[in-house]
Amino acid sequence: MKKQTTRNSSSSSNKAVAGFEPRKIAARLLGLVVDERHSLAALLDSATGNSGFRALAANDRAMVRAIVMTSLRHRGPILAVMKHVMDRPEPKRARDLTHILHVAAAQILFMELPDSAAVNLGVAAIAGNRTTQRFKGFANAVLRRIGREKQDLLNTVVNDAPVMPPWLRKQVRSDFGRQNLDLIEAMVLLEPYLDISVKADRSVDGWMRKLDATRLATGSLRLTTSTPVHKLEGYQQGAWWVQNAAAAIPVKLLGDVCGLSVADLCAAPGGKSAQLASAGAKVTSIDNSQTRLARLVENFNRLELEGDVVCADVLEWNPQQKFDYVLLDAPCSSTGTMRRHPDVMWSKDVEEVKSLGRLQVQLLNKAIEITKSGGIIVFATCSIAKAEGEDVFARILHENSQVECQPVTSDEVGGLTEIINGQGAVRCLPHHMALDPPRLGGLDGFFAGRLRKLKV
Repeated sequence: MKKQTTRNSSSSSNKAVAGFEPRKIAARLLGLVVDERHSLAALLDSATGNSGFRALAANDRAMVRAIVMTSLRHRGPILAVMKHVMDRPEPKRARDLTHILHVAAAQILFMELPDSAAVNLGVAAIAGNRTTQRFKGFANAVLRRIGREKQDLLNTVVNDAPVMPPWLRKQVRSDFGRQNLDLIEAMVLLEPYLDISVKADRSVDGWMRKLDATRLATGSLRLTTSTPVHKLEGYQQGAWWVQNAAAAIPVKLLGDVCGLSVADLCAAPGGKSAQLASAGAKVTSIDNSQTRLARLVENFNRLELEGDVVCADVLEWNPQQKFDYVLLDAPCSSTGTMRRHPDVMWSKDVEEVKSLGRLQVQLLNKAIEITKSGGIIVFATCSIAKAEGEDVFARILHENSQVECQPVTSDEVGGLTEIINGQGAVRCLPHHMALDPPRLGGLDGFFAGRLRKLKV
């Protein structure tokens, strides 16, 4: 009975330590991403996310978000540091220990927190977890060594460590070569800024000045402010929406859509549908998720845009009439967004990439089927794998005699010839569109190919 009282007292004491609970939740979320392949965005959703995260105060939620993002962005170097400083391997059956150590190491090495505080909070988290209590001394020694040798570790181990997991490094090197691999990994370590698209009836230059933004070659605006999105001028008024510059390119490849019927397949959360509606298209947005479509409708209401919304499985959907143009932003591994969403590096694998590539072939054939003769189809994915972009595009051109490639021209992408590949399609990589300072530049990894349906 006495031992039970002592343990409860210790647990209560830990909860009272400032910063203890957020770090415990951060370690838990890291485990859910790495071990169970959860989406970090879903875990951090303020309405439907992890219950422990939602129970925290707003400032603690912000802390958790920062810690987990840092832990995932630098996971490759952290793994290398752990291997270097440990005199024995981490216990295989103590995953909680591994995640708590990684969260603490992320704070010591990459965040502005006194090393002693990160060590003490990490050790307290390990001592407060029944499955890791017996490793308290081991954890204390490991974390104190990292703090003591921090600068040497940053200069040597961290600098030489791979950023992406082995499966993804192998894929990128095979697809784009070693030089591009190195450039991509360097960009992944730089937290990206926020991109927005301005409504067609608003002044881009005016909003550039109001928001102190940089106008990119592709026409998007890039903001460097740390102000929350919903507090920025123009957001509540519906003057613009958040959309990565690369994600805004596929709609531009459709050209003038004013007055045309356009189907946006797999449309939620609706950035591309908003582009189309803003440009005057008669948009039909199709997605199989009612929850994600609700976000699309919410965005359309804020932006004062109109369009039809259909909740359906695209492969089973049979519209009464065919469309002038069709945009397919197909489901993919999202590895092209790893700079913004570093969790995708650690929650995906090569088998998922292959499976999604097969699905994309089916979806693209469906997109062609519902397009009028002479119409345009744009196929896009936010993947960095050729298996989810170039290979699918090539297969369709080889197997489907109803379509031909309509090559993209330099002027359609702001003169960025580097993002037009040998197929005449768009292939963005994270280090493309370099700017000074480096963090200001870059694009999501994206593929976009354009097809014309032949007249019969």
